[in-house]
Amino acid sequence: MEVTLKQAGELIEKANKIVLSSHVNPDGDNVGSTLGLYHALKGTNKDIKILLDDDLPDNLGMMEGLDLYQKPQDGEIIECDLLVILDVDVDRIGRVKDVVKAPILNLDHHISNTKVSDYCYVDAKAAATAQIVYSLIKEMNWQFNLEAATCIYTGLCSDTGFFCYSNTTPYTLKAAAELLEIGVKPDKISEIFYQRSFSSVKAAGRAIDTIELYHDGKIALMIIDKALKESADNTEGFVNFARNIRGVDVAVMIKYADDEVTRVSMRSKSVNVSEIAQSIGGGGHIRAAGATVYKNLMEAKDIVLNAIIKGMNKENA
Repeated sequence: MEVTLKQAGELIEKANKIVLSSHVNPDGDNVGSTLGLYHALKGTNKDIKILLDDDLPDNLGMMEGLDLYQKPQDGEIIECDLLVILDVDVDRIGRVKDVVKAPILNLDHHISNTKVSDYCYVDAKAAATAQIVYSLIKEMNWQFNLEAATCIYTGLCSDTGFFCYSNTTPYTLKAAAELLEIGVKPDKISEIFYQRSFSSVKAAGRAIDTIELYHDGKIALMIIDKALKESADNTEGFVNFARNIRGVDVAVMIKYADDEVTRVSMRSKSVNVSEIAQSIGGGGHIRAAGATVYKNLMEAKDIVLNAIIKGMNKENA
């Protein structure tokens, strides 16, 4: 059932025991919106737990609360008043869905969201789920603290490319300005966000060497195999090396997750990659989307390429 932002806030206010969660393969908006909401509620005497069925990336050290994250355990059952999932549809939270027994409130900005949760607030025009959390705090007259502001600002930066992408709106920049007034340090956030370990920088070079062009140079595909993945602490942003090639419209990174599991990240300049991702079981934004394909790397490559070409031909028909 769809709810208003105020109704979403009232559901949170009524709940005493809350679990927060988000999608596997976490990013800055995922973590920023989750921790932003956690810090905004910190003084309300609620029992709040954060669960994530994946490891955290290593470039988010500017945010307080990373140590609060726990992984769901097989056989564990957590009963609470409300499960709040952020920046994700319900099918991408992994084992959290099986472990937590509670009504689900879904806060998201992905156009592909199926809105099947018990309570759902989706704003596809929001630049980031962190922007929705910012609006929620304003709507409910909750107090911003520096920890919440820093996390929300990081989420905004992550999904707007530090306010360079087309999803950046005047409202987004006004929100960012207010967060800066609270005391957020943009230079510290960008410095940590873009830092990579030496091994990851070396791995980026090897990843660039895997890029191949298809469909008359309009598609650039990068492959992260098992060895390359294991040599890099963080592959976040690697796909942008492919996107920046002149003439490329759709950039895609396919990444080993397991012998029969492949993670897919797509970025585009004009093509709706959200629809393409949905066709292979994923979703996301019009210009940035992803999926998990339950095939080995090379089989997934063929599936993804065919889906992209089909999607591009459909748009050009």
